[in-house]
Amino acid sequence: MGISAGAGKSSWGLFMPRQVTFALGIFAVLVSASSVGSQDPFTARSEAESAANAAPISAMERLDQSSSDVPGMGATPVALELPPQVEPTSGPAVIVPLEQAPAVAPQPEPPAGLDTEEAPLTDLAQRRLFASVPDEIESYFDLFLYVSKSNRGPLAQRMFVFQRDADGRIIPYSEWRVSTGREKLELHHERKVRTNTPEGIFELDPDRMHRRYWSKSWDNAPMHYAMFYDLMNNGRQSGLAIHAAVGKSKIRKLGKRDSAGCIRLDPKHAKELFYKIQNTTRGQVPVLAMNERKSTDRWGRVLRDEAGAVLLQDGYRAVVFVENYDGREEIVGPVVAYTN
Repeated sequence: MGISAGAGKSSWGLFMPRQVTFALGIFAVLVSASSVGSQDPFTARSEAESAANAAPISAMERLDQSSSDVPGMGATPVALELPPQVEPTSGPAVIVPLEQAPAVAPQPEPPAGLDTEEAPLTDLAQRRLFASVPDEIESYFDLFLYVSKSNRGPLAQRMFVFQRDADGRIIPYSEWRVSTGREKLELHHERKVRTNTPEGIFELDPDRMHRRYWSKSWDNAPMHYAMFYDLMNNGRQSGLAIHAAVGKSKIRKLGKRDSAGCIRLDPKHAKELFYKIQNTTRGQVPVLAMNERKSTDRWGRVLRDEAGAVLLQDGYRAVVFVENYDGREEIVGPVVAYTN
């Protein structure tokens, strides 16, 4: 029994290491399999091919990583061939209206916060503008300015500029915030005045375009890059103009009613528009009719000769349309035919 017991003990001692070794081997295989993701051969091969064909990080992407994230980079500059800087230009932003835009490949969703309503608003302004400017005079103009003097709504206190391209199409040029009249009866130098911006269709006076101007009626208030209307009001020349908002307080108020009746623009936009009109729109324009009060017609009626042809004069082929419309499909306020 002692020998038998000794032999059993020796046999058990030899059996244990073999079992443990076998179990550890199985465990190692399982661990090794899990370390590669426990994937089937087709998935593993696909990922391997993707990794082999992956494009390297571009120089610009490497530059975006901070030196603390890239070991060994430190503050050593990376030589890159950067794209050339694009300088701002006052040239046309060639934006074809949506209904005329050519078919293009689907684009990714715009980034969060991007104002995607600009194109619909531009289209709305364009429709409003050309529904109001009579067809018989539209062909005489190459630049069209739409202004909403409303104090609310998506179109409120904006100017949309459109131009005729080389093919004769009307395309958007730009859109800017403005300030129109305060629309109040106010006391100025002990007399009551209305700070209204009139609605209607207006031409610009080629003899009253001033790079620097100060208003005599409003205590020498600056009206730089002034473009005065070609407008008579009860036999007197109107003092209404499109001009720059001068001073930080006035610039901050763009997008709100704030003027005495003129249309104010940011100085850089007023300057751009001033030179664009002077340099690109000179030509013959219709002579607008006058009523019995010697006020210029504000809705596009024209003078004609004995043969019925439209009378023309030298001027700027630019027309301004102002209305009190807030961007909603409803009529705001009555239509008045003449300046009072």
